[in-house]
Amino acid sequence: MISKILLTMAVIGVAWLVIRHRQQSLNEPARIARPVAKEKSSNRSIKWLSYALLVLMISASLIYLGWQVEQGYRLVTVRVVDAQTGRSVSYIARRMDVDDRHFVTQDGREIIVADGERIELSAYNPQQLP
Repeated sequence: MISKILLTMAVIGVAWLVIRHRQQSLNEPARIARPVAKEKSSNRSIKWLSYALLVLMISASLIYLGWQVEQGYRLVTVRVVDAQTGRSVSYIARRMDVDDRHFVTQDGREIIVADGERIELSAYNPQQLP
């Protein structure tokens, strides 16, 4: 949580410094003649670099989001094991439907696990279940 706050504060600080630098450069008189061609090429390369970075970040976010969705729709075998007797029952569910103490099976049944039971997840294998 603190890292999120610190990252936000760092972004705000950098943005504030950039805006302050731009305002100072606009307010100071043009005392020094700057080569125009070099500045334009420098600004152009920074502009393209920032666009490339933006495209890279958006692409990486979309790939990660797609991977998370794909993982959520995968079928898993859910074994509910009674800790006292050792008896177990297996179910098939989607990974996104499994929560802490309950899950929804593929056929729509909602299973709530008791305190004395535990949930074990494994990859779905159709040959394992009867």
